Amino acid sequence: MKILALPYTHTLSHLSRPLAVALELRAMGHEVVFAGESARASFITGQGFDLLPCHEPDPALLFNNIRTGKMRFVDDAEIERMIAADLAVIDSCRPDLVLTDGRFSAALSTHVARVPHAAIVNVSSTQYRALPYVPFFTWLPEALVGRDSSLWKSLDRVNLALEMALFDRVMNVFLRLSRKYGVKRTVTATNCLEGKDITFLADIEEYFPTRGLPESHHYVGPLALKTNLAPPAWWPLPKEGGPLVYITMGTTGVPEFFPTLDRVLRGAPFTAVITTGGQAETPPSTPGKVYWEKYLDGDLITGACDLVVCHGGNGTIYQALSHGKPILGIPTIPDQKFNMRRVEALGVGTTLDIDQFLRRPESLLERVREVTGHPGYRENARRLEGVLAGYHAARTCASIIGRAERA
Repeated sequence: MKILALPYTHTLSHLSRPLAVALELRAMGHEVVFAGESARASFITGQGFDLLPCHEPDPALLFNNIRTGKMRFVDDAEIERMIAADLAVIDSCRPDLVLTDGRFSAALSTHVARVPHAAIVNVSSTQYRALPYVPFFTWLPEALVGRDSSLWKSLDRVNLALEMALFDRVMNVFLRLSRKYGVKRTVTATNCLEGKDITFLADIEEYFPTRGLPESHHYVGPLALKTNLAPPAWWPLPKEGGPLVYITMGTTGVPEFFPTLDRVLRGAPFTAVITTGGQAETPPSTPGKVYWEKYLDGDLITGACDLVVCHGGNGTIYQALSHGKPILGIPTIPDQKFNMRRVEALGVGTTLDIDQFLRRPESLLERVREVTGHPGYRENARRLEGVLAGYHAARTCASIIGRAERA
């Protein structure tokens, strides 16, 4: 097969997942071509894949809209530009299948182009999620409505119906274009990241449950690219007796985070390893105390650390849990807050509000002490580590795509 991969290349999470699948597909003898335009696409070309130019939404505008709670996350004209860009690259590439991650125009454009479409997505961004994205009823006291009661589950269903209907109404461009193009399965703001034909859920059911899941949707487990980056000269770190904390904010943080972090870590009672993900200038390290890098092999550092402090990104959370490590999340966008509610519900970590951290940076030190001093977080994380060991996501995705070819 010839497969066109269309990730949102401005964020490593959406880029690395299809790249992990592409490596498996190439090993099976398939040809994979990528399309995108960000500087981070060098991760793709560095693995020997061709990269075609393709318009992508401005990340500063997109994430500012998401961070400030705007349901109208892009304007109608941008969706139309994306569809036109999709169709142009599909026409030039002539793929047998399109694989996407974070490309919310693809379910429409692949219908127009009459090409099969598979997408990688998190349960939180599907119409089949069993838990509300924005909980409306948390103000009800648990003593009045137990969270395991049938009444609470009914409220969840009402919550889900309301939030999806509202989101689809505000972003009704998808409904309008579905009618225009005669799409059989209506594309909405709620389901626009799902695949037209195949959807890979990069989650486990224990973490993100679903309801009414169709056969076209597959739990494959977390998708992670093994970077195998060479360790820095200062690794491995000597054991000084205190906790080792790994701090990473992915590629969707806020500008003030790293300068504030640099100041507060000077008096921290632990050793910290921080990756900036290219979001900020890398400050000088303080040997024996604080180590700064742009990128590191996340599995290497996570395997050795006692705690992962992160933005609440899906991939980083699963990376921590795959090593049985607890999590302190500092989310900045709704997806990450949704993820951290699950982290807390499963007892594998806790959340620190970004505004609280920026107002009083010492709160980070207090939360690190709380999580590392509570063995229950670590024990719960180790239980999920055992569950995750049974998943081989990239291989599973590649096999399902291969079966689609034979069908």
